[in-house]
Amino acid sequence: MKRSVLHVGLLFALFLIGALLFAGGAKEKPKGPVDLKFFFPVQVAGPQAKLMSEIVDEFNKAHPDIKVEAVYSGNYDQTVQKAITAAKGGNPPAVIVATSISLLEFLDQDLIEDIDQFMVGPDKGFTDGFFPGFMKNSMHKGKVWSVPFQRSIPALYWNKKHFSEAGLDPEKPPRTWDEVIAFSEKLVKRNEKGETIRWGYEDITEDTWTIQGLILQAGGTYANEEGTKAFFNTPEAKKAFSYWNTLVNEKKVMPAQRFYGPASQDFVAETASMMINSSGSFTFVSQSAKFPFGVTTMPGNARNAFPTGGGNLYIFKGLKQAEKNAAWVFTKWMASPEVCARWTEGTGYIPAQKAAYNTQRMKDYMAKYPHYKAISEQLQFAEKEMAFYSNSQIRQTLKTFIADVLLQKVPLDQGLVNLQKEVDKILEPYSKK
Repeated sequence: MKRSVLHVGLLFALFLIGALLFAGGAKEKPKGPVDLKFFFPVQVAGPQAKLMSEIVDEFNKAHPDIKVEAVYSGNYDQTVQKAITAAKGGNPPAVIVATSISLLEFLDQDLIEDIDQFMVGPDKGFTDGFFPGFMKNSMHKGKVWSVPFQRSIPALYWNKKHFSEAGLDPEKPPRTWDEVIAFSEKLVKRNEKGETIRWGYEDITEDTWTIQGLILQAGGTYANEEGTKAFFNTPEAKKAFSYWNTLVNEKKVMPAQRFYGPASQDFVAETASMMINSSGSFTFVSQSAKFPFGVTTMPGNARNAFPTGGGNLYIFKGLKQAEKNAAWVFTKWMASPEVCARWTEGTGYIPAQKAAYNTQRMKDYMAKYPHYKAISEQLQFAEKEMAFYSNSQIRQTLKTFIADVLLQKVPLDQGLVNLQKEVDKILEPYSKK
């Protein structure tokens, strides 16, 4: 009898232990889909926010175990600052699109996951399919830290109708700095009061991107590989800034201040005959311009060179393991050839994935816009974009310098001396990294 009681008691105890274990295990199971926040910017003209929302919705439908919330977060600079603020507040986004040059700034604050940890098993070598020029800003000390997404290069757009009216060959855009100046003088228009009613040329002077191309073309560089030293007070940099000064203040064929969106608006409104802008503006221009236009790479000088630009996908730290895994699934999907091709079709950004060119969508796009091919064929001349530690602060310092010089608030030579001193001071804590 005692044995029977003991036997029943033992069975009951085992049942309780099993029930408790089952309950504990049930608590470990995720309830519903894994939620992710995705910050993305819109930098250039075009309905990109709507397209991005559509693409994310499609991802969510194809992945019912993951729910991504797409959050439009302003331009690139605003997106970076919002992501940093959110991360420091303990509520980081899972994935963001930020400039490729934000890498060192994120690393300095220990905000992002390295991508190498995800590239194992079937995902080993995932980034091998990207164009090498676009991977240069994704790497640091032998590791991959971001995945190229909406990438671009500076491009020259020209109005063929204006060229014909000015006696210029509409099929031959300027290919050197001297030709830009000469062509712009023929294209600029002024009214009876001497006021400019059509600019011969526009460049993006309210950012630090295209001036990098001019410094490279003059034979110079702007940063060392580690991002700890700058080269602004140099003969090559002076030559680049002098070229802008000539266009703005001597020849008066280019406005002193322009950003990407306003420049695109001027071009399609025919108040500018030529412009340097992002290749990411191509779709907006092609859908908005009511005149024949051409597009090619930046005119060169001592050499043909230009920086890559645009945004990469970053995975932030501070996520649970399930969220990290889901963030990688989303990142891979966003960087897939099919999505790359669709993003190019809707925006004009260059596909970062080589395989995107093999998709039917991309083949159709190239057939519709054959002159877009001229942009993608020039990636062999692409260089690493300017990237420093404290990059946002240095970019702001450089933008202030550009405005002061072009608005003639400070002489170029003195301005370069001051610029170099300020940037050296910013970089001083990192000089031994």
